[in-house]
Amino acid sequence: MSEVVYSVHATKPDGVGGIEVVFASEDEARAYASSRSTDDRVLSTSVTSFRIGMLGTRRSVAWFIDGTEQPRSFTRRLYPTD
Repeated sequence: MSEVVYSVHATKPDGVGGIEVVFASEDEARAYASSRSTDDRVLSTSVTSFRIGMLGTRRSVAWFIDGTEQPRSFTRRLYPTD
C-alpha cells in the first residue's frame, strides 16, 4: 500500500494557482492551510489527501477562509479545480 500525503493549495484573486506544499500528516497540513488562509491576497486554502502513485485516490479534506475551517456543503467543492 502506498503512502497517504496531504497537499495544501491556495486560491488568490489572480488565479487558482497550484499545490504549494505536501505534508505527511493531516494535522500539519490543516495547521498550515489555516495559517496561510490569513495571508494577504489569499482568498482561501484547501487540503487534499491522496496516495502517492495511485490514481483516483484524491479526497478533499478541508478548506479555510481567514483562518477558519469552512463547513462542508453540496454547493461548494473543496478542491477548486474539481
